[in-house]
Order: sequence, then structure tokens, then C-alpha cells
Amino acid sequence: MAVNTQPLNAQVLESRLTILREMERMFESKNTEYFVKLLFHPDRVIRIRALSVLEVLGSKDVVEYIGRVLLEDPDPIVRHEAAFVLGQLGYKAGLPFLEKAALSDPSPIVRHESSVAIGVVGSPTSLPVLNEIYTKDSEEEVRFSAEIAITNIEYVAATGGNTEFSRKTGG
Repeated sequence: MAVNTQPLNAQVLESRLTILREMERMFESKNTEYFVKLLFHPDRVIRIRALSVLEVLGSKDVVEYIGRVLLEDPDPIVRHEAAFVLGQLGYKAGLPFLEKAALSDPSPIVRHESSVAIGVVGSPTSLPVLNEIYTKDSEEEVRFSAEIAITNIEYVAATGGNTEFSRKTGG
């Protein structure tokens, strides 16, 4: 991969800063709809920031939009962030998106994060998918992520998942 030695374009940076100022105002007013629209902005930095905000403001209503980003965004870093946010939101409605990405995304970093996020959500219904990833994925890091997720789900099942430890550690 080539290293970028050029400074960030001043016009691009100024455009981002303008949007970030507006995002701050919309965050203060908790305008979730505004941030959902930004998930499809042409600038990947803005898309990632919108995902981060939706992690804080989001409800179950945003899961489908974030799931679309996970499955459709052209940038693997944006897809990775979408998987992370779905895991942090913790809604079982995010599992179909996470499972599909964990099984089939072309980027190992997205398959890794999707697997971990499945474990954070913690549903035993995902164990067959995680076991498939654990035994068949071509990347060792992805297989290890599935192992972590399987362990988290098993721990939640064994303890009831009602401890602060299990909530804070994704288990």
C-alpha cells in the first residue's frame, strides 16, 4: 500500500469542518434523522463520524440503516465502524447484518469486527455462524475473533449476563 505524503487538501478539510460544526448543533438537538442521512454522504470521514454519533443517539430504529452501511459501503474502514456500532448498540435486529458481513465481507477487518460485534450482542442463535467462521475463515485473526465471540456468548449463557463485568467486557 502506498503511503500518502501529501498534506490534506485545505478545501476538503474546510468542507469537513463546516459539516462537523453543523453535526455538533444537530447532536445537541438529538436529530437522529440528520445523522442517518449522513451515513450516505460521499465523504467517508463524515460517514464514520455519523456512525459514531448514532452509537450515542441511536435506537433500534437506526439498526437497518447502519446495517445497510455495513453491507453496502464501498470503504472497508466505514464498514468496520458500522459493525462496531451495531455491536455497541446491542440490538438483536443487527445480527442478520453482522452475520452476513462476518461470513462474506471481502475485507478481513470487517469480518473480524463483525464477529466480535456478534459476540457483544451475545445471542446464542449466532453460534452456528460463529462456529462456521471459527472453522472455515481463511484469516487467523478472523477465526480468533469468532473464538472470542463464541466465548462471550457462552459466558453470558452460563452467568445470565446480568453482571457489570459481562456488560463491560462484551461477555
